[in-house]
Amino acid sequence: MNDDQTRIVDDLAGLLAGELRCDPLTVSMYASDASLYQIKPLGAVYPRHREDVETVVKYCAEMHIPIIGRGAGSGVSGESLGSGLIIDFTRFMRRTLEVGDETIRVQPGMVLQRLNSVLRPYGRYFPPDPSRYDVTTVGSMVSVDGAGSHSVRVGSTRDHVQSLEMVLASGKSLELGIETLPPPIDPNLSNGDSGIFGERTRITSLRRSLIGKVEQVLRDNADLIRQYQPPMIRNRCGYYLRNLLTETTLHFPRLLVGSEGTLGLFTAMTLHTSPLPEHRALVLLLFSDLETATEAVREIIYTEPSACDLLDRRLLSLGRESDPRFAYIIPPSSEAALLVEQTGSTSEQCRDRIRQVLQSVKHLVPAPTVAHVAYSEEEVDFLWSLPHRVVPLLSRLQGATRPLPFVEDIAVPPESLHEFLVAAQNVFKSHHVTASLYSHAAAGQIHLRPFLPPPKQGDAGRIEEIACDLYQAVFAVGGTISGEHAAGLSRTAFIPDQYGPLYEVFRDIKKVFDPHNVMNPGKIINDDPHLTVRNLRPEPTAPQQLVELHLKWQPDELAQDAARCNGCGSCRTQDPEMRMCPIFRLDPVEEASPRSKANLMRGMLLGAVREDDLTSPAMKRMSNLCFNCKQCELECPSTVNIPHMMLEAKATYVAAHGLSRADWILSRLHTWTSFLSFSPRLINWFLMNPLARWGVEKLCGIARQRKLPKVAQSTFLKYARRQLLTRPVRWNEQQAVVYFVDHYVNWHDPQLGQALVAVLRHHGISVYVPPGQVPSGMAMISTGDLDSARKLATKNIKVLAEFAREGIPILCTEPAAALCLSKEYPALLDHPDVDVIAANTIEAGAYLVRLHQAGKLRTDFKPLDLDVVYHTPCHLKALENGTPLVDLLQLIPQIRVHTIEKGCSGMAGTYGMSQENYRNSLKIGWGLISRMRQNDMHAGTTECSSCKLQMEQGTMTPTVHPLLLLALAYGLMPELAQRLLPNKKSLTVT
Repeated sequence: MNDDQTRIVDDLAGLLAGELRCDPLTVSMYASDASLYQIKPLGAVYPRHREDVETVVKYCAEMHIPIIGRGAGSGVSGESLGSGLIIDFTRFMRRTLEVGDETIRVQPGMVLQRLNSVLRPYGRYFPPDPSRYDVTTVGSMVSVDGAGSHSVRVGSTRDHVQSLEMVLASGKSLELGIETLPPPIDPNLSNGDSGIFGERTRITSLRRSLIGKVEQVLRDNADLIRQYQPPMIRNRCGYYLRNLLTETTLHFPRLLVGSEGTLGLFTAMTLHTSPLPEHRALVLLLFSDLETATEAVREIIYTEPSACDLLDRRLLSLGRESDPRFAYIIPPSSEAALLVEQTGSTSEQCRDRIRQVLQSVKHLVPAPTVAHVAYSEEEVDFLWSLPHRVVPLLSRLQGATRPLPFVEDIAVPPESLHEFLVAAQNVFKSHHVTASLYSHAAAGQIHLRPFLPPPKQGDAGRIEEIACDLYQAVFAVGGTISGEHAAGLSRTAFIPDQYGPLYEVFRDIKKVFDPHNVMNPGKIINDDPHLTVRNLRPEPTAPQQLVELHLKWQPDELAQDAARCNGCGSCRTQDPEMRMCPIFRLDPVEEASPRSKANLMRGMLLGAVREDDLTSPAMKRMSNLCFNCKQCELECPSTVNIPHMMLEAKATYVAAHGLSRADWILSRLHTWTSFLSFSPRLINWFLMNPLARWGVEKLCGIARQRKLPKVAQSTFLKYARRQLLTRPVRWNEQQAVVYFVDHYVNWHDPQLGQALVAVLRHHGISVYVPPGQVPSGMAMISTGDLDSARKLATKNIKVLAEFAREGIPILCTEPAAALCLSKEYPALLDHPDVDVIAANTIEAGAYLVRLHQAGKLRTDFKPLDLDVVYHTPCHLKALENGTPLVDLLQLIPQIRVHTIEKGCSGMAGTYGMSQENYRNSLKIGWGLISRMRQNDMHAGTTECSSCKLQMEQGTMTPTVHPLLLLALAYGLMPELAQRLLPNKKSLTVT
């Protein structure tokens, strides 16, 4: 930390209930967002309540330190960046404060999706719907006047705010709504009273003064406001000054919404809610050219749709790639599409309104194709997932150019949409660029992203030129440069061009609220005409080897991966249908978000983060927030390899400080099990003894409450030797496999290995178990102990290489082992055989499904009258082969398999076993644990041994590997029925 940061920490120490961080890693995380810009802040504050915000703002005002409010940091204009203190509301200030009949009061850090989940039981919702509803916070929606697809019917956030609790630049707070204009201030009013009455007098005086000053500005400039800020369906550019005054009232929420934190910070907001639409219907129309699609919008507007969105060819192509269902209904020849929604009080009314939509466009030449009409809630949500999925996927497109978000928020009168798009196309042609197009067409809202090389400081004039030319086309049709996003850094320089002399009125408003320019300075009001190309985020082009790298990266691979993270914030999602970062869901602090790791790597490559920073306590804190579940890479729109970036950072820390005692012991459980297995009965008794478990927790860091697996009486490798499975067989890749056993099967569940052998032999497939194999080392990798993991990997490669070179499948019953061999070993070792081993490694269920797809799987299953619930392990999802064993279980007569969609189990190898992480592990996996405690099943089932431990935590219901159920159904191991399924006493297999 520099002297300024040290002083800030010292001055505010003990004054905040929340947290203040100014360490280099935190600064690196908050230096960028989803925009093209980067500004290094002094630090970040996580306030717990309004009083914290007041304390920080008052201090910053006295010290002339800029204050920048921040929600999810998913804005594309740079509005949440600044050189002062970042106030992050998303960690603590995210609660519901009050639910009324038609209103709800919340804190600014609440995510929109969560807000609507709170309202749903009341039959209500908050109507504005920005596309990133699972990430966007309500505070940011208020700050930028968020809108969305349905704004043509429901309006924007500005139309749904009743009042705002606001901390002003002085550090004082007010609740501002529709305020009654006061009589002139009494000059005899005392400001020196003390106690509660004195405070009330000061607040009254402050309110009267603020109202009076704003009223004066508005009345003095009424003509300018009418002339230069005419009505539009969508316009949030600058400060909204229209229709704020009546003879007796001043509408503060209309002014404050969209002010981007430049007038003050919102700490609570009371919002109007609406009844949920009773019925919805949605039609997907496809067009052979974009011009016809825009002509269709003009016709459809007269049917008064609740939404009408336009997508171009690129987005449709991404949609086809994202889901086979879209590939089925959207042919490759489609050049544009419209999603048109209608709502109604009855289903028939919706159908009639959809018929009106189709009738309105049937005369067009060429006529559109009706790809799909959705009437059910499930189908409507599926069609709406098309734009919500594909817009973030734009960043995945390969090539030297990228879709850059600097002119992506234009709005024009809907009747001028076609005219403007033609003009925009001509502008892009003149600059020799193409652009993607997504539009809330019925509201005239247009999101354009030109494809350009990433801009660099000093050579970004092309961006400025394109913006200038495009905005001239916007002004020519009476449009605005900002319809629902912030002006931020990308558009503020062009606000004077849009408003002319009215811009000085904006400056007057800013002075009323923030006379010393400390509240998010430089946004909306800024005299720099070239602001758009200042503070551009540098892109690393090659590793500078500022630190020693521990993984095997291809040339430029790490730099390209770090650069590919555009900060979109998708990894901050709390959508229950996604697995993205379970630790972030537990504690939504920025350092837990996967994108913070990409920012860390980018900073390292650019020299902003030093090697000392990577070995600091802050790095240790950050590394503990990742347990290598791989879901961030899997669900990231840009498929950024965040897990390997985090392993790189962990390895740097471990190389400097070594492992903690608990990590060292837990990552070597395979060694301890082997050492202690001389007497399994004694060890199992020891593990069940409360006093012994207390001692183990104190000595080894293993949580005493964690239910641990028993040590088997004999290992699977001993069984394999007795069954001659360790003797080489005649190799025929069609009927022979190699079985990689890994630790859990060998020492704790040898019957699982026996079941695999029995099922394969049932199909005439020979199994070879290499006797020299050792555990995969995934636990060591996840803790950052890469040197120790390499030793295990080297041994396994020597054992498996000759079979892999022959094309023999290497089967794993443990998903983590399959993932380790196929994805971690190639990153660990520069070995000639590592890639061929990775290519031939396959999870056992995926192998059996291949047999089934080839018509070679026997289906002579006996009925199993069972109810089982299945949990998908994260590492199985990371293998991207679906849930093959569940598909096979469905073939068994009478079995009923129900999936548990409760997210990550919270185990991730040894994470959930440590005393340090035990409680967090339970919190992450509580949905899964709660489901397993219900008494409507005979057993749980999952492929992952770690997930199995969590599923059995606090319940007597057993969890078994799906292969054991397959073996039972084949009648191969009937002795397992009573042992593994005690809740099904009458189960027999004949």
